[in-house]
Amino acid sequence: MKKSIKAFFLLILISFLFCFSLSAQQTEKNIRWFTPGIPTLSAQWAFSLPFRGDVRNPAPSEDFIVSADFGELRVDSGIKYQFEQLDLTNRVIYMPTFHNAFQAGLGLTWHFYRYINVFTENDVILSARFRWIKGPVFSFENAFGFLFKYAVIDAIKADRAGIFNLSYQVEILCNWKLFQRSDFWFAINLQDYFDYPLAISPFFKLGFDFEATPSLVLGLDYSLKFVDMFFSAVYLNESILRFTFKVVL
Repeated sequence: MKKSIKAFFLLILISFLFCFSLSAQQTEKNIRWFTPGIPTLSAQWAFSLPFRGDVRNPAPSEDFIVSADFGELRVDSGIKYQFEQLDLTNRVIYMPTFHNAFQAGLGLTWHFYRYINVFTENDVILSARFRWIKGPVFSFENAFGFLFKYAVIDAIKADRAGIFNLSYQVEILCNWKLFQRSDFWFAINLQDYFDYPLAISPFFKLGFDFEATPSLVLGLDYSLKFVDMFFSAVYLNESILRFTFKVVL
């Protein structure tokens, strides 16, 4: 089973390197390194309602994310709070555009998680990313990288400073633009925006966004988290419905 998992990750990495090598052969005039002008700014508030929650997400929670989209450069920062728990996430993605059809580049994520009086985690992800854009209707984005986790447990921190672990990161996102005012999307991730498990416990997510006005987007998404999907008896660990309210400037 471990060999099949490694082969899966290797296939994703080879696919990305192949696409990136193709892009490197394009002429300079067909490469857009940066889009000039004012970026698209947004602020999003969300409310999450768990139908099935684990120890980490036992109760409803709120999160707030601000972002800036320069086209090739995307930056966002978010905070999530629920009883005795705090998450902070910062992410930077840079992907030059080739022939107005696809993008390839790198992403960097830092996540801080504090469970009050229990433990603290710091997660750093470095990933290679690829995005294919099929006209105004469809886009496909994927990423492959490595997760570096450093945790400090309050009960033993006097005897052991911290615990370091290394894992994988995989993201797959498909987005369909419907009727110019709405988006339907589907994602499979090994980590979520505020949740970074070490083992291969994937998140399956389905979402819908509706542009109520040019500056207001309403969204709804549903996620399922399965634990130990490739190692032992798989089980559904988490089921969350999330409502979003985003203001675009």
